[in-house]
Amino acid sequence: MSERCDALLVGAGIMGATLSALLRELDPGLKVVVLERLPQLACESSGPMNNAGTGHAANCELNYTPEAADGSIPIAKALDDCFL
Repeated sequence: MSERCDALLVGAGIMGATLSALLRELDPGLKVVVLERLPQLACESSGPMNNAGTGHAANCELNYTPEAADGSIPIAKALDDCFL
């Protein structure tokens, strides 16, 4: 990327999308670039199965995942298709 921008946001989840919209409302002339590593938008912590309202990725916050009877913590729900 050789072009300059006024704001470079990493992550196209709810927080990145909201911040980019707010920046453009404050100054419509801003050049805002949003980068996303996942195959679709709002796929990580913004996803409905992962959103704890904290702004963190569900697969990093296993304290929100119930412990199984054997003491293990099943993380399959946090590792859905967005992470493959």
